[in-house]
Amino acid sequence: MATIRKIQRQSGVVYKAIIKDRFGVQIKSKTFPRKTDAKIWADRIESDQNAIDAYGSKGAKMTFSELVKEYVLQWHGKDFINQQRRVLYWSNQFGQYQLDEVNADKIRAALNTLQSEKCKIGNGRGKTAGTTKTINKTRCNTTVNRYRAVLSAIFNYAFKQGYITLNPVKKTSSLPMPRGRVRYLSDVEWERLLDACQKSEWPRLYLLVMMAMTTGMRKSELLRLTWADIDFDNGLAFLHDTKNGEPRVCPIPAPTLTEIKRFRGVGAALVFPSQLKPDQPFEFKKHWQKALDEAKVQDFVFHSLRHDFCSSLAMHGATLAEIAELAGHKDLQTTKRYTHLSVKHKQKIAEEVMQKVLKYRV
Repeated sequence: MATIRKIQRQSGVVYKAIIKDRFGVQIKSKTFPRKTDAKIWADRIESDQNAIDAYGSKGAKMTFSELVKEYVLQWHGKDFINQQRRVLYWSNQFGQYQLDEVNADKIRAALNTLQSEKCKIGNGRGKTAGTTKTINKTRCNTTVNRYRAVLSAIFNYAFKQGYITLNPVKKTSSLPMPRGRVRYLSDVEWERLLDACQKSEWPRLYLLVMMAMTTGMRKSELLRLTWADIDFDNGLAFLHDTKNGEPRVCPIPAPTLTEIKRFRGVGAALVFPSQLKPDQPFEFKKHWQKALDEAKVQDFVFHSLRHDFCSSLAMHGATLAEIAELAGHKDLQTTKRYTHLSVKHKQKIAEEVMQKVLKYRV
């Protein structure tokens, strides 16, 4: 039950709305200059059982900044630099608020502001490393959704710790994501590109591209690959440090395995080492761009090799679950961009089978 208490102060009369839980213990109060405002606030709180539960929760008096400090200390995920930047953004937005004060309305307003702000890009090299500059471009939906996901992760942690009874971010909606173009090469383009890679000044470019196109490994996974990670007897590559944080085993087709054996090394040495610093991966950007130019392949980046791998699987009848398993997609939604390619394969099979059936029956 809520009660409204009239209080006489030197500055005048104010009205204090007091919310109590089912046991009569005061869990929240707020003072207003008008009794009507106090009653409206109390009625709104009482109509929301989740709010009442939150006010009586373990972390009701904890501030958002205190929660963030605790969350960061226990976080062991990937992409720490970007994660830290997004956490800091939300800490600046809500740090002074208690957890029960950060509701869906505040979050929705903050997300709208985030989307309308200009983008900031970082500079990771030289004397200006770690600095950012603002460019004349508003944040895209993908970026806003990533910030929203970080905020939701923080509140999920609070929920698991019993600090709150409901994650308020779940009452907001993520923004629609662009479908994104799936670029894959024609047979002629592939022939030209592989031929250009074989002629590269860097002798391992052909191997790198072969591995990317036939295993679906990400660039970062390939560059971290060591000789100890490759099982030559069974044609497998073991990835211990992947983007989604889970280990993965990648089958290596025989032609690619044959090419790997030309450079075979041992132990913890990198498969694609820098010539000057063998403990670091080789910087192949200029060699890759030169091969693209010579092959006359446009609108194609190195990551497109991974799309080509998934597209080839889809066009040859692999299910979405199989593609996700081989590519290491944690979320099947990521794999669904190849749905139309797998559907075409199924349509072709159905067309061929039904033509035979109809010919036999008619």
